[in-house]
Amino acid sequence: MAKVLIVDDERDVAEVLSEICKLEGYETDWAPTAEIGLKKLQFDKDIVVVLLDKNLPGMSGLDFLKKAKEEIKTYAQIILVTGYPSAEAFREAIKSGAYTCLKKPFEMDEVIRVVKDAHKHYERAKELRKIIVRDEGQALKESLDRLKS
Repeated sequence: MAKVLIVDDERDVAEVLSEICKLEGYETDWAPTAEIGLKKLQFDKDIVVVLLDKNLPGMSGLDFLKKAKEEIKTYAQIILVTGYPSAEAFREAIKSGAYTCLKKPFEMDEVIRVVKDAHKHYERAKELRKIIVRDEGQALKESLDRLKS
């Protein structure tokens, strides 16, 4: 089942986001720190979307983004959630690999729309990767067949 990981040090915020996602049929998991979130993301293959607070104690949300994209190489779509939205913060998040940003306070309809869109993007990225791997495998087989003849 598709899962949304919520990485936020404020339990109340995480619970609200969790309830919104559950209304749409998603399972949810919570991590109070970026470090715990990264571990969950690394080992839980059901995570399709991450709702990530930008300002976390210890490792920041932006550092989480960079590690998730560079080290874990996940297809999960990461949505940065911030109470201090600015054009610069948005650019930096997208540049670091975020799917998009949500501003606090958030509206339920917006959270639902963005999570569903991110989930669709996750599915397309996964499908595209399967096609690329299949095509690479076919090309390799054809090359080996030509070498044998």
